[in-house]
Amino acid sequence: MHHIIVNPIAGRGRTLSKVPLLTRLFDAASLPYEVLVTEFAMDAYEKAKAICQAGSSGIIGIGGDGTMQEIVAGMADAFDGPIPVPLGIFPGGSGNDFVMTLAGGKKKALARYKKRNEEASARDFFEAVTTNRTVATDFMKVGGMAYLNIGNIGLDARVVRNAIAYKQRLGRYAYVAAVYKSIAQHTNMPLEIAIDGVVHEGEYTLVAVCNGQYYGGGLHICPQAQLDDGKITICLVERLSRPKTMLIFPSLMIGQHHRLKAVSFAQGEDVRIRLKSGVEYISLDGNLHEVKNGEGYTAEEKCIISPYQLPGAEVGELHFQIISRGINIFL
Repeated sequence: MHHIIVNPIAGRGRTLSKVPLLTRLFDAASLPYEVLVTEFAMDAYEKAKAICQAGSSGIIGIGGDGTMQEIVAGMADAFDGPIPVPLGIFPGGSGNDFVMTLAGGKKKALARYKKRNEEASARDFFEAVTTNRTVATDFMKVGGMAYLNIGNIGLDARVVRNAIAYKQRLGRYAYVAAVYKSIAQHTNMPLEIAIDGVVHEGEYTLVAVCNGQYYGGGLHICPQAQLDDGKITICLVERLSRPKTMLIFPSLMIGQHHRLKAVSFAQGEDVRIRLKSGVEYISLDGNLHEVKNGEGYTAEEKCIISPYQLPGAEVGELHFQIISRGINIFL
């Protein structure tokens, strides 16, 4: 049996309308399936973990990057090592950044999944599921929590936090709308970053720890990242003043941020970040987790932060690992 996990609030509440696109095809082929609708934060995690422990022919997620992060985290926690149950991603979120890398680029993904192609996309997706047409990809872990796409701290994690208020109205443009508010709140972070044991120490504006290439609704943060190379790719932006941070996001939108002197890239298989002060959140594929050295959060902040504490984050230590070709994804 296949299991379909749907996040009803992803994509400005449009995901439930996508379910019949798939279930009609399962019904026509007389293939068993079960639809599970999430009800609260990290419910997709709990459902995916329970499904894997009970057994499944494959899990299909309908939602955005955050939904898929919860699903893959639950799947990873059900097994010790690579995940034997395949994952299907039927995008329905506001950003859908991971599938941009998976599909071979932003333009290809947008063309494949645009609204007028929904029926054809569903048929192609269903064929991949029924013929077990999959690709093996890497996934990441930080503090034991799995994610598929990008983990980020600093300015861009604050943008994710501020974008939550805009998502229902602006969809994938919410990230851009939140940029300038975040810049006004921004402070640089003193960090110690060890990449395969080589230590870099300094002040940083943002750090993105990548498996995929895109985030924020199609910003091409890490063009070098590959989903199947067994490598973590890191984008580092060294200390910038607030006026200079205004250059980062426009340059990202046109794919020219690599030309900025403060921007550098590195690769490794093991990344450890020690946060000395000033970091409030880590964003994993758009889901916020607590990273706090000091005071607690406001009631509003607690509503948008995952209830799952990442081991090490409470003392400001983040350990990233890559699981090479650890999951098969229907494509």
